Amino acid sequence: MMKIRNIYLLMPVFCLIGCSDFLEESSQDEVRPAMVSDLEQILLGDGYRDGHNFFYMSEIFTDNQKSVEPLSNVEDEYEQKKWRFLWDAKMFDDDGGGYNGECWEIPYKGILGCNLVLEYLDDMKGEDYIRESLRGEALILRSWYYFHLVNFFGIAYNQGNPATDLGVPLKLDPTVTGQFFTRNTVEEVYLQIERDLLHGIRLLSENKYDRNFFRINHLAAKAILSRVYLYMENWDKALAYADSVLMEKSNLLDLNDGGRVYHTSSTPDEIIWAREYNSGYEVSFQPRLSPPFIASDDLVGIYTDNVDLRQKIYLYYDGSITRGYAGVNKGYYDYAAIQGIRTAELYLNRAEVYSRKYLAGGQDEFRVKALADLNELRKYRINKSKYIEVNLTDGQELLDFCLLERRRELCGETCHRWCDVRRLGVTVTHLLYDSSIEYQQDMGHYVLPIPKLITEQNPALEQNQ
Repeated sequence: MMKIRNIYLLMPVFCLIGCSDFLEESSQDEVRPAMVSDLEQILLGDGYRDGHNFFYMSEIFTDNQKSVEPLSNVEDEYEQKKWRFLWDAKMFDDDGGGYNGECWEIPYKGILGCNLVLEYLDDMKGEDYIRESLRGEALILRSWYYFHLVNFFGIAYNQGNPATDLGVPLKLDPTVTGQFFTRNTVEEVYLQIERDLLHGIRLLSENKYDRNFFRINHLAAKAILSRVYLYMENWDKALAYADSVLMEKSNLLDLNDGGRVYHTSSTPDEIIWAREYNSGYEVSFQPRLSPPFIASDDLVGIYTDNVDLRQKIYLYYDGSITRGYAGVNKGYYDYAAIQGIRTAELYLNRAEVYSRKYLAGGQDEFRVKALADLNELRKYRINKSKYIEVNLTDGQELLDFCLLERRRELCGETCHRWCDVRRLGVTVTHLLYDSSIEYQQDMGHYVLPIPKLITEQNPALEQNQ
């Protein structure tokens, strides 16, 4: 920690973060990092931001959660989070749901850590191949944060005009400028994400450095890029990068054999990248702490009872107090809050592209390929004694089934449903447990409000309307 604290002497606070006490003063004569390995430790700590989970919290904005009467122990949580559940503009403000920096401040702090590493790598002593590998890792991790930021606060790429729609500010170095940062466009942010990913993939591919799956590698970067292109509706590139990953790693965990997809200590079959994030994870294994917003009936209902194994394995059932499915849990107790990237996503990315190509052009080869990917995934998810291959001929039915399978498989992970309801233009309906008033939101053009604390400290930021 001494090394991390000292190197912060070299960097400013981003005006866009809005945290005046983020940096602490230290003596100028303390030891500063000198080795590439010192920056590696900063990347692992301040780059990866363990302990903060802005991934699962986005479920509350979607059709994957519903409101239930809060138990006495979680009444305060209900009062805070109902503002998010109703998409209220004051959800992150003190006069509303209360300040929460998970969606804005935490990603930018991760970016700050990545920028710091990128800025000073060339000044450190060490092996060149490790230096370049860490550079690639930092670039990819930075792109990951910007990808989530622009999808939190900017209109979905395919739903508006990315050339003019406001995204988030781009800050690509840790130097002091004294300026307030304005918001770049959605297109500008996506282009930077693409550049970082392509550069990072090249560096990681050319400079081999042993990593376990708790750190981003070249396969994770290609998987992220496949998702980015999918959201941009660049179907050919989304397909190409999904292919590239699956040619190297195509494993799927057979749920018939037990285990969970993120129980990393014993069933790492399909994990490409995974990190454990406890903060923001709402599924409790203690009945008295069962959350006030749980898995929706709509989500639970898309699994066929006693056929689709994911219903009982992915969704945690709190039967002791008859509250139903408390939420998504894809790891065991020791790895309950894991988030990351799995091979299953690449099968679904590829199947969606093939389905769309079949719907657009009618070539049967795309239908066959889409079904092959969907059935390959499902045979590892459906009770073997009841498994039947899907065979659809109508293009729209095939695409609809593919998107439903995506929801079944990826619920609760790395903002998948949040991004999907937005890019697909889904209208979501929410109802508080004690009210008959329905609240509806067209997610196609919905964006999160920037916390008031942030806009007050950076008046150059234009608030979302």
